[in-house]
Amino acid sequence: MFDVLTYLFEQYSDPAAFGDRGALTRQLNAVGFDDDDIGEALDWLDSVSETSVEPYLGADEGSGLRIYADSELEHLPSDVRGLIQFLEDNGALSPAQREMVIDRLLELDPEDLDVDTAKLLVLMVLWAQQAELPILLGEALLEAVHGEPTMQ
Repeated sequence: MFDVLTYLFEQYSDPAAFGDRGALTRQLNAVGFDDDDIGEALDWLDSVSETSVEPYLGADEGSGLRIYADSELEHLPSDVRGLIQFLEDNGALSPAQREMVIDRLLELDPEDLDVDTAKLLVLMVLWAQQAELPILLGEALLEAVHGEPTMQ
């Protein structure tokens, strides 16, 4: 699934440009992706795109510290929680976007979660929302896609 998401991110500037799901699936098959991975990635992107921001907007109105529930602490490694905090502290994530990202991360198998996966999913959520990133933080997140930072 993550390889498909990475490919889509690199190929399309806007998730709305995908067009017909059937045609996109055929294109991804032609590139060599597995049907299961394609379906999982497209379903995940659909759920992000269809998720209303409204339930999360209350987080933007509050102030204070985000306290994780026990189930979230068990599911999300400390370095992933640290990444989320770093991105929020530096303006890459609003509190509402933070909550969206946390919800998406909680959907994944805990064994699949690491900082690079979290970076990719943050990018996917922000990409689906057409959100802008501060350039240096965007570069740090793009490391998950390209491996090495492109700016020094």
